[in-house]
Amino acid sequence: MTVKIQQTKLNAISAKNLHRKSKWKYEFINGLVLFLTIIVPLLFIVAQYVSKGKESEKMINIISFALSVTLIAVSIFSMIIKVGDKIATHKMGIKNNLYITNECDNLSALGEEELKWFFRYVTEIDNQDNDTFSKVSNKTKRKTYREALKEFSPGDYTITCPVCNSSPWKFKKGDCQLCGNTKS
Repeated sequence: MTVKIQQTKLNAISAKNLHRKSKWKYEFINGLVLFLTIIVPLLFIVAQYVSKGKESEKMINIISFALSVTLIAVSIFSMIIKVGDKIATHKMGIKNNLYITNECDNLSALGEEELKWFFRYVTEIDNQDNDTFSKVSNKTKRKTYREALKEFSPGDYTITCPVCNSSPWKFKKGDCQLCGNTKS
């Protein structure tokens, strides 16, 4: 049972890390839309009133037009890929996987029925994560797993991959299916 709990914790840490990285990408797109939403009208105002009749008016008009087109394109892209929904999905994924990680440390105090419920919950979260990360490359998954090994027991530099027994701290590209490291 201990091995199953440890693997569950590693999987949850890996999924949490994947959610954080993905959330950052979508938050960047969201921030870009917000930045452009502020800067485009400001440049338009500058072009229309401040630089009117000056040499810089034509250049500011061109920049304003280009940023307006960029804002429209990024906004449409953001709506198509549903950035807000994806940010919410990744926030919930982080929360769920943090819960699983923390509970794995406390499972020894649970009874048999509570353990069954917990592992059913873990299975449901794993299914959601698998749907969310179905297009993530094996290289990214292996890198995330190495990061999870490092987080599994902070300060423990003796931790190794359960498949190849190599340290995530000393990565040398190899053929391990789990962490991508070279066997020790």
